[in-house]
Amino acid sequence: MSSAHDAHPGTDADAESMPVDGIGPVRGRGILEVPGLGLGHAGEFTPGRLTGLSVVVPPSGSTIGVDVRGGGPATHETDVIAPGTHSYGADGIVLTGGSALGLAAVSGVVDALAEAGRGFPAPGLPGTVIPLVPAAAIFDLGRGAGPVAPPRPDEGAQAARDALSTGAESTAGKPSAVPRREVRGSLGAGAGARSGFQTLRSGLGSVAVRLPGGVTVAALVAANSLGSIGTSTGGLWLDPLLRSYGFDLPRVRGLPVAAPPDAAAKNTTIAIVATDAALDPAQVTRMASGAHAGIARAVQPSHTLYDGDTVFGIATGEHALPTDYEAATRELVTITAAAADALSLAILDAHVSAAPAGPGCQQPQTLSEIAPDFASAFTAAF
Repeated sequence: MSSAHDAHPGTDADAESMPVDGIGPVRGRGILEVPGLGLGHAGEFTPGRLTGLSVVVPPSGSTIGVDVRGGGPATHETDVIAPGTHSYGADGIVLTGGSALGLAAVSGVVDALAEAGRGFPAPGLPGTVIPLVPAAAIFDLGRGAGPVAPPRPDEGAQAARDALSTGAESTAGKPSAVPRREVRGSLGAGAGARSGFQTLRSGLGSVAVRLPGGVTVAALVAANSLGSIGTSTGGLWLDPLLRSYGFDLPRVRGLPVAAPPDAAAKNTTIAIVATDAALDPAQVTRMASGAHAGIARAVQPSHTLYDGDTVFGIATGEHALPTDYEAATRELVTITAAAADALSLAILDAHVSAAPAGPGCQQPQTLSEIAPDFASAFTAAF
């Protein structure tokens, strides 16, 4: 394991995979399948420290929403992106480890964005901008062997600068123009993630869904749920969804599904769903709200008093909805359903992509260690 950002055990976004006929789910570049988004990570995946943060920088003019449903959330500036506020949007969104302590890293993100000139123009103060950066945190404190060390402001600044560089160079319709960027694995906000009552290592996952009309919907998730992805009778809660997309994958067996006697409530699933559709603040909030079904479908139980489950929404505005009201409503329903599917698959991707912690680290196993045939088939399927 290593502490350097470049050596984080994640999967980079260069490998391209395409859904059949260009429609359906695709792992590939994950959330970066939505053009214009910037993504950066910082943190550590070492025996002594397993935590980090991930920053998504949306293109200017994007609309932003959020829906918080867990009983124990740790969030920052979520009220300012609710429908009915001034609807400026957001300059960055942060998913972080460290619980409420990790939210301190947002200050570094704010500083880096302000240095880059990204932010709400301060009235009467020429040249001054105020970056708006909503954030949510998972509980991963104490996952490493060292002292409690949540993500820091300097790591927030590092992740934000990486995200800015990705977004600045992203070119719509030209994936090769996007800089190499890891989108999944044991990195960023997913470095210390676990699930299933702390019995299974998880991580950061990202999957996109392409719709017939050309719209793309994608999810990025730090999957750290109290609940398990496995059923008590064997298999996954997501088996029906996988079959609906035509995936013929080996059955997963042997996942721990019951809470050990000493299991601690250290949880929360946090995610960003993004689309290149043009949605207003109420519509993008509806997309974020509907995406919560993806959490409930992937893990059981979900949205408990021990989870702070939070989903942010981003709409970049490249594809307008139909002008006809009924047609636009149907398209919004389709986009919202795709967001739930993308989030479900991203949660599974987070588990498949989690890196084994190595001998002597006293960490739970990963899905790839318990079910290597499934993990290999899943990564090759789409």
